[in-house]
Amino acid sequence: MLRFDRFGIRAAILIALAIAATAPAQAETLRVGKSTLTAFSYTLLEVGIQAGIFKKHGLEIESSAFGGGPRLIQAMTAGAIDIGLDGGTDMALIVKGAPMITLAPLSGAPLEMVIAVRHDSSIKTIADLKGKKIAITGAGTLTGWITRELVRSQGWTDRDVTYVTSTNIAASRALLRTGEIDAVTTDMTTTLENERLGRERLLYSFGELVKDFHMQIILGANKTIAEKPDAVRAFMAGWLETIAFAKANKQKTIAIIVDVLKFNPEVVSKVYDRLINNYSTDGKFNPRALAMLARSYVELKLLDREPDMSKLTTEAFLPRR
Repeated sequence: MLRFDRFGIRAAILIALAIAATAPAQAETLRVGKSTLTAFSYTLLEVGIQAGIFKKHGLEIESSAFGGGPRLIQAMTAGAIDIGLDGGTDMALIVKGAPMITLAPLSGAPLEMVIAVRHDSSIKTIADLKGKKIAITGAGTLTGWITRELVRSQGWTDRDVTYVTSTNIAASRALLRTGEIDAVTTDMTTTLENERLGRERLLYSFGELVKDFHMQIILGANKTIAEKPDAVRAFMAGWLETIAFAKANKQKTIAIIVDVLKFNPEVVSKVYDRLINNYSTDGKFNPRALAMLARSYVELKLLDREPDMSKLTTEAFLPRR
């Protein structure tokens, strides 16, 4: 029978503690959904993953992409997604009972949103869109609202254009290729890539139309926040560190995004220069941008009155400075 004296026991305890102290901590897994596959801004998630930033914060990220905001929100409501990268207009769904809250703004003005037409289209200016068919991903989506803002800025009414709702951007582009629509509201990166390939032409960028805005946001599922608050806090720290990394490392960032999207490096570089200073570096909400979003919810008929935006947002998970 084995016997241990008190010194042997003490030594065993010390060895066990030393092993425990040097063993790597178990990484927490977060499922992060992106509302679209090809948006440059959402692909920054992969920059953080491949640069090892989220891992440094103790996280294992499972990234997935959806065919638009409605599908992302469905996945979050079903408990399939912990964190969502989405358009700012979808914050209105919190009022309607979607089990989530907005953790931070991702971007400001809608610099990434553009209108694309076929490469051989006779449409040369915004004025030429009058009487034409424009594809959006839904009446209550970001693409729907921003297109209506443009129509209104021209002094037109909704009767002056025809909105064609498609299930996702890919479906819209298919309609554009076949000539069933005249234009599509979409993302800049894919449009410039298709322009390079001779398929599309960038007609208009929405960046100058709305200054104070949160085009894209970061959503957190209520269940995840309740069960994994430290992981949510770690994600926000990792995200903001990713933005800082991207701003300081252009070539590395472009290389990762090119690898993910399989787009031409010159196209990705051009988009980088256009967008990189539009991302929130502190995760703080802009009150004027929130007011614009609140107005958009009523105009989109998502809500019958402007909501109290403080109930749809939280800054509690931002890094403490």
